[in-house]
Amino acid sequence: MLIYVTSGRHFAHPSILRRHFGTFRAAREAAAEMVNLLRDSIDRDRLPPVPTDGWQQGLHEAQRERLLQESHDPGSLASEDLAAKADCNVWIERAHVEDPISFPVVDDRELGALLAALRLLQQQGCPEELLDVATDGAAFRTIDTSEIDALCERLNAAGTSTEIPRIVVALEGGLVSGVVTNRPVILHTVDYETEGADDDDITLVPQDDHDPVEAIVNQWAGDALTLDPDWIARLEAAIADTSEA
Repeated sequence: MLIYVTSGRHFAHPSILRRHFGTFRAAREAAAEMVNLLRDSIDRDRLPPVPTDGWQQGLHEAQRERLLQESHDPGSLASEDLAAKADCNVWIERAHVEDPISFPVVDDRELGALLAALRLLQQQGCPEELLDVATDGAAFRTIDTSEIDALCERLNAAGTSTEIPRIVVALEGGLVSGVVTNRPVILHTVDYETEGADDDDITLVPQDDHDPVEAIVNQWAGDALTLDPDWIARLEAAIADTSEA
């Protein structure tokens, strides 16, 4: 399986932050987020946020500003030399994962502890002494109330079971009209028919044996999904009855 790894290094923090994504678009969005955090920490007045498609230029601007603040002349340094001297960088790499690691299975006691800790964080906020842990050294913002609700829902749905998720995709005239699942999932649909689509709607989809191909990619997750394990069970029972007939 091909994944994209967005990595970032900040001069104030020795560790490298890495985030993994299934699409290049999501990896670019994460890169832009990291670059904007870097720009904000260097000079928020001179370095305003940049859009996703400008993350590389925004990174080089931040690196040059960092060197100027340190009384160094960036001159015509190449990007790799610029990153080394400024001691900050953001980059995207492709990686192949042969055996993806699933969500770690926890027992009921451990799950209860995780849920209790999340609800405590939601009610009382993050103690100052734990902010570095919660944000990986200010690499990103703390999780908010709605995100905690969604995470608790995912943990509850995952529980201690290793059961394979069931996903039902409803089609109308070849178009996806809805998605029903028995557990929270993230589903991507890929449509290689791009005629008439806007450039912003097109994603370059990686291929194993040739160059990426243009396609329209949609993500179904969160509120876009219908979570209905009872209906899924009835559907599977109906399928079994049909097979036996």
